[in-house]
Amino acid sequence: MSDKHDRFSAKEILTLIVGTSLALTFIIIVSGIMYALVFVTQPVNMQAPNDAAFIEKVLVPIVLFLSGALSGVLAANGLSNQKRVPQALQTQNGANQ
Repeated sequence: MSDKHDRFSAKEILTLIVGTSLALTFIIIVSGIMYALVFVTQPVNMQAPNDAAFIEKVLVPIVLFLSGALSGVLAANGLSNQKRVPQALQTQNGANQ
């Protein structure tokens, strides 16, 4: 019953799984940081030293890595979907400009 055009390729499924898992991890970490900063009792006029060290040395590098990896996966997926221009046309366009 299902047509061949209705199925996703293995690469598309893998990209979906990787992108979804990175996005969910990113959302959970950002939510944890926001919860820790907003709802956990802190000392007056400053942040607890343990919280500051945890956020600065653990969570920030993880979030930066995940955001870079997620953007890389999305960019690679977008680049792979573009149509390829034959090499002869690229050289002709370069000579005309």
